[in-house]
Amino acid sequence: MFDHPELVAELVPYLSPKDMARCVATCKTFASIFEPYLYRQVDLAYRNPTMYALPRCFHHVRILRIHDYYLDSCLEDLVGAMNASESTAPTAAVTSTGMTNLQRLTISIGSGANGYSQVALNTIISILVNNSRLTHLELQMYGNLLESSVGPRLLDLLRSGLPRLQRLVLKGYHALPMIQALEALEICLGHPNLIEVQFYTQERCHFSRVQFQENNACQLTSLVLPYIIEGYPRSFLLPLLRTHLPHLERFEVPVLDGPYESELEEVVAGHCRNLQHVSYTFRNWMGLNSSVIEAVIRGCSRWNGLKSIRITSCGARFHIDSSRRLVETLVEHHSKTLESVELQGWDSEGVSHHVLDPIFTGCRNLKSFKVLPENKGSATLMFFAHTPTDPWVFQGIKELHLYFFQKHLYQDDIEAAEQELEAGERMFEQIGKLIHLETLVLDFSDYRYHAPSEWDLDDSIEDEWLKELAGLDKLRYLCMPSRCWGEEQLSPFIDSSWPRLEKVCSWDPNGRIFKWLKAQRPWLEFVSNGRTS
Repeated sequence: MFDHPELVAELVPYLSPKDMARCVATCKTFASIFEPYLYRQVDLAYRNPTMYALPRCFHHVRILRIHDYYLDSCLEDLVGAMNASESTAPTAAVTSTGMTNLQRLTISIGSGANGYSQVALNTIISILVNNSRLTHLELQMYGNLLESSVGPRLLDLLRSGLPRLQRLVLKGYHALPMIQALEALEICLGHPNLIEVQFYTQERCHFSRVQFQENNACQLTSLVLPYIIEGYPRSFLLPLLRTHLPHLERFEVPVLDGPYESELEEVVAGHCRNLQHVSYTFRNWMGLNSSVIEAVIRGCSRWNGLKSIRITSCGARFHIDSSRRLVETLVEHHSKTLESVELQGWDSEGVSHHVLDPIFTGCRNLKSFKVLPENKGSATLMFFAHTPTDPWVFQGIKELHLYFFQKHLYQDDIEAAEQELEAGERMFEQIGKLIHLETLVLDFSDYRYHAPSEWDLDDSIEDEWLKELAGLDKLRYLCMPSRCWGEEQLSPFIDSSWPRLEKVCSWDPNGRIFKWLKAQRPWLEFVSNGRTS
């Protein structure tokens, strides 16, 4: 069997890293067979002992992820392992950096890091110089990372040193001076193979210094422009969309520096015929103006229609009329094509039945719908009573995320509590009819802090509501607060109702019901997480 590489390739996906490590330790024959798979993807963290087992296997590494608060220490250990590899790895596979076959590189450093040494930055550049086969590059760093001599060296690499690059992501406020970020964008527009570029950087910019050459050979299909506080002028954004991005499919719509939404709509309608996935972020200083994203939504309706949209709010509060107009515009033009909708960070004033009704009753082809908090520690976003009462039309949906919070249930408000119970029961009935669901996330963990003592949401879910989901036999991932899973007597019901369940998320995966499930299904993955998105 092991004389046939194609059979080994079929076997490897069924082996865990621990299994492959045991195979490598068995004998030299097995080591030569399984080492390329075991070391193909390497994740490095601070003082990770894995580094010291790597030297003779650096030539096998194709995917490298470095993620740590202490970048200098991590790279110092990595350089030490690289130097050691020069005397142990095969000669043909070794250079001054010890790695020459990388295809994907991710360096992710927390925003709290206190600067980086020049040695660390030079090490990053050295890795890039010696790996011209890179197809994916992601740098997530903060704090003037690529200023001085490092930024220009990265730009030089983008011009000629990384000809196979297909995806470039740069994250981090002030990580790259904006003029260099826009220069990098200009280089990316002329790159022969780049199809995805994301610049999550923030800075001020003087657009008079930016000059793009017309380039009809641009291959970009996905673009996130750097975030510019003042917004993008028409003299930059409109020519960019009109002449440089003929294949654009995904676009993070930027902030505009003036009211030229009607011109933006015409350009999108006339030149962005492949655009099907858009996202937009409301900033806390932008107020209620949704005219920019509405213009893009209308412009996209001339061609194939939108397939997905993500609307994020960073501290902005939506007026009910503004949010209703935005959603009604979306559904009016794209109800037949929409497959994914994500609303993130909208407060309880925004995600009401006025927002949800058009989507739940008009988008029949929806495959994914998410209402998410801005971050895992923020307040959740909906009332039970805000879920639409009319039949939900997206019967083929596969992924549903709903986060609930009810701030109006006080200890003496029994009537409101009873209304919420009725609305919650109707919601579970509606979800139970979505027989194609594979992922279901329901978070109502904050109810217990506001509900009257006479109203026990937990008992309602355990005794009645959970059983409404018995028909979801395609479910693979389920996330709910642990207190809503019921007692041990519900274990057989859960086991028989969801035979394809692969992953369960709860606050307490060590409860009795989960111990019973673990015994019945050893392969089940249990995750303990307060809020999972």
